[in-house]
Amino acid sequence: MRAPGLQRLDDAVARVEDVFLWISHGVIATLIVAAVIFRYFLSSPLVWTEEFIVITFSWMLFIGLASGFRERMHLRIDALLILLPTGARSTLGTLATAATAITLLGLVWFGMDQAITLLETQTPMMRISATWAVASLPVGAALSCLHILRHAVVDGIGETLWPPDLVASAVEVEE
Repeated sequence: MRAPGLQRLDDAVARVEDVFLWISHGVIATLIVAAVIFRYFLSSPLVWTEEFIVITFSWMLFIGLASGFRERMHLRIDALLILLPTGARSTLGTLATAATAITLLGLVWFGMDQAITLLETQTPMMRISATWAVASLPVGAALSCLHILRHAVVDGIGETLWPPDLVASAVEVEE
């Protein structure tokens, strides 16, 4: 099935995710080096860096979660996939996709609830809303849902979580 609008949106989001992950890796590495230099060599610690690094790492974690769904790189049991006949493989794939989507939607709801709850709370060092720290959960889970939706629409819901090369090798074993 073709869904050009969904594919374009997913591709654009994927590019933004990749750029964010590249930049945030560089920022965290730079801040860690700067924090060490300021603390141990200049005896003037940068008190805000630890908090900023933790928040940025949280965002990296959940954007990386979405990136993993986009690339279909999360843990799965490949041996079972290869051994199952096509119908069972599709049924198991549909069940796994549904369970994953329900879990992710629950994380979106829970993360939004936490973000709203912490809206007025400030972080200790940077004095920004604590919502910035917890908003990474619903954003990452929502982006994961977008990637799963794209794979479900384009490849079929039964093959959403498994990469095409893995499905192809399963078909070879069947034949």
